[in-house]
Amino acid sequence: MERPTTIHTEEALAPRAPWSCLISAAPGGFTRWGWGLMAGWMLVLLGPSLGWAGHIRRAAGWSALPNHWGESLSARDVWELWENGGLLHRLTNSPTVHLFGLGMIIVLWCGWRMQAERAGLKARLGPWLLGALDTALIGFLPLGAVAWLADLMLARLGGSGLDALGWTAFFGRPLVWMGLVAALNLQWWLCRLGRSAGLTRGYLTHLWDCFTGLWSHPIQWGSLSLGGAALRSLLPFLVLLLAWRMGGGTPFRVWLFLLLQLLVTAVNAWLMGWLLRTTAFFWHQDAIVREARAALEESIREAEAS
Repeated sequence: MERPTTIHTEEALAPRAPWSCLISAAPGGFTRWGWGLMAGWMLVLLGPSLGWAGHIRRAAGWSALPNHWGESLSARDVWELWENGGLLHRLTNSPTVHLFGLGMIIVLWCGWRMQAERAGLKARLGPWLLGALDTALIGFLPLGAVAWLADLMLARLGGSGLDALGWTAFFGRPLVWMGLVAALNLQWWLCRLGRSAGLTRGYLTHLWDCFTGLWSHPIQWGSLSLGGAALRSLLPFLVLLLAWRMGGGTPFRVWLFLLLQLLVTAVNAWLMGWLLRTTAFFWHQDAIVREARAALEESIREAEAS
């Protein structure tokens, strides 16, 4: 028998890194699941704010939002409003809780449907839940250790007394923990896709494939996690900074800031969908490569046995 050759010479079976999937994942963002993802994030981020403002207006009979936009409340002010301002009035029936919960359900469901559809799988609840369990087993310890070491290093740099290093630590330390959450999401997405495809080669092999899918490309996945977290935080911060400087003396300005927040939320949701699709494309190609490699190794063993 002729000895099998490497699969890397075939373009369809060549391994791909996460960055190579970005272009393939970019088109088609405005699908039914993409629109649902954006609508869900609008409910999660803006629904509670609007519901809370309406609750204050109903409970206290007035709202100072147009006159005091951008002002911060002290802890004592919050306590006084909570205890003596009548804000506990029918809090459990406030739209705040309902809108937030509904938005989270829409976000999680549409994100999973979008990703499973891109990978050619069925979006089922079992893999979605069990993938989170797999992430707890293989993701929390290594990713948390990396984030803790990075935070410790930034803390020491911030304590050096140099202004540049101090500002680096000031902005970098929150970004590290936001990147950790993003990386855990990536690990969860890989685990639930692997679960949905079935544990054909055993559970330990599934965990190893999911683990290596993330850690075989630490720089690329790390840059996507940190860069995505930074960009998704920067856009709302710029809108908040604009609102803080301009103030909200007129209802027109308040509505303008609200529309800007809606736009930024939609952009952030689209970016999240882009990352979901990128992960699905990467996993799908990685699964094809793993299956081809397993078949090649089996052919080599058969050839050597002959």
